Amino acid sequence: MSDGKKSLARSAVLMGFIILFSKALGLYRDILVASAYGSSSAGVAYETASRLPVTIFDFVLGGVVTAAFIPVYNALAVQKGKKEALSFCQSYVNLILLVTAALSLLGEIFAPWLVRFMAPDLAADTAALAARLTRIMFPMVIFVGLAFSFVGFLQSEGEYNIPAVISLVSNLIMVGYLLFLNGRLGVYGLSAAMLIGWFAQAAVQIPSAVKRGFRYRPAAPLNTPEIGRAAKNTVPILIATWTTPVCALINTRLASGIENGRGIIALGYANRLYLIIVGLFSFVATNLLFPYFARAAASGNAEESDRLMRTSLRTLVFIIAPIAAGVAVLSVPFVGLIYERGEFTASDTVLTAAALSMYAVGMLFSACGEVLTKAFFAAEKTKLPMLASVISMAFNSGVLYAARAVLGDRFGVSAIALVTALSAGVNMGVNFVLACRERMITSTTAGWADIVKSVLSALVMGAAVWFVYGRLGAAGFGRLAGFAVSVPAGVLVYGLCGLLCGSGEMRGLVGAVKEKLAGKKTSGKGGVTHD
Repeated sequence: MSDGKKSLARSAVLMGFIILFSKALGLYRDILVASAYGSSSAGVAYETASRLPVTIFDFVLGGVVTAAFIPVYNALAVQKGKKEALSFCQSYVNLILLVTAALSLLGEIFAPWLVRFMAPDLAADTAALAARLTRIMFPMVIFVGLAFSFVGFLQSEGEYNIPAVISLVSNLIMVGYLLFLNGRLGVYGLSAAMLIGWFAQAAVQIPSAVKRGFRYRPAAPLNTPEIGRAAKNTVPILIATWTTPVCALINTRLASGIENGRGIIALGYANRLYLIIVGLFSFVATNLLFPYFARAAASGNAEESDRLMRTSLRTLVFIIAPIAAGVAVLSVPFVGLIYERGEFTASDTVLTAAALSMYAVGMLFSACGEVLTKAFFAAEKTKLPMLASVISMAFNSGVLYAARAVLGDRFGVSAIALVTALSAGVNMGVNFVLACRERMITSTTAGWADIVKSVLSALVMGAAVWFVYGRLGAAGFGRLAGFAVSVPAGVLVYGLCGLLCGSGEMRGLVGAVKEKLAGKKTSGKGGVTHD
């Protein structure tokens, strides 16, 4: 293995551990929030208010902050040197600060109307509380913009660990508040803690950014050719990243009328579990590879871009397919074991699990679609993922509102989550077709065959897990015991299926384990004798 590949692998492993710890802490944060507020009026108001600033930010800037920055910065660094690239970075940060400050001001003014638009069926007192909480949290869009500007800069400079740790910092702040201050300050203090957490996400990156040459210049110009180049890609990138916020907005509007707003809580917690699972792997893949895609595109190395994309897609499917199958089958015990305590009741578990089992369908689509989208952004072919996003958004809104009209009172969170998952599939499918048409992916039968083998093995595993958990339940085993036995049984079945069908990823994993064990054995033999 070359030094470059070893460095990439080490970065991926370290990022994975950091993100895993951060996701675990974020999950603990959600457990504390669920326990303290459940699906109460305050819980619904907080869930709605916490979504608003991020959703509005995603509509106005979203993925543009890093996706428009990284290709231009890396192209300048390769073609003109770091000094020109740093000058662009300084101007870009000023632009982001200007836009987010204006956005924050508008959010403060129009908070009540934004709440009503996002969740039209909320009770009046819940909506009023949500508006007050929104005004506390809305300035966080400034820190979100600044944080992601630094993420783009640091990743372009080869620093991945600091950007990976930013969520860990904000989650620590939130968990600390919930453990020690929530009883005294309540939901208002929780909203302030979220604002402070986003400030910390930006602030923790500043020392590393300064170390790598960044200096803030208030007078850095905004009318440069480089800013114009980034701005040219802004609209296509923005629309290409609208799928998630558009789906979130539509879902929240529809869920606000399900069980007095409890649908918002169920979709919120289910979606966060979904994002924890998908994000752990797709975040590492896309954020680690994005600068590499950008450098390959800037240097015209199409072969390297193709290799990176096919390898990442096969690896993601191999990892995520069995997890998605397991989550779909074990959604009730999974949600119950995590959240069911305090104010989060058994009925909340059932409602949330119904959404999570459907979200699981979209895990593969979302992860693979993210890789394809980032590859397009890196090559500055931004209109292609924009087309995929428009098609998937039209699919989502059309099918959802048609489903509500047909199902009537039977329309629930399961339908919302399933359509969202299928929308991710539409988005990925269109992006894949476009990538093949653009020759960004070559047709390699062995590579795609491995993907099919991983999916089929995961389906067999899911059936086995469903059977085992059902039999254990019939035999009187509790939720925890059934879950504890079913999961390792599923892992064993997935491994055996992968080996039997000749999965390249499974053979590679087994070979790596054997090599590691053989190395340890040899090392042990060589280290026994001493004079």
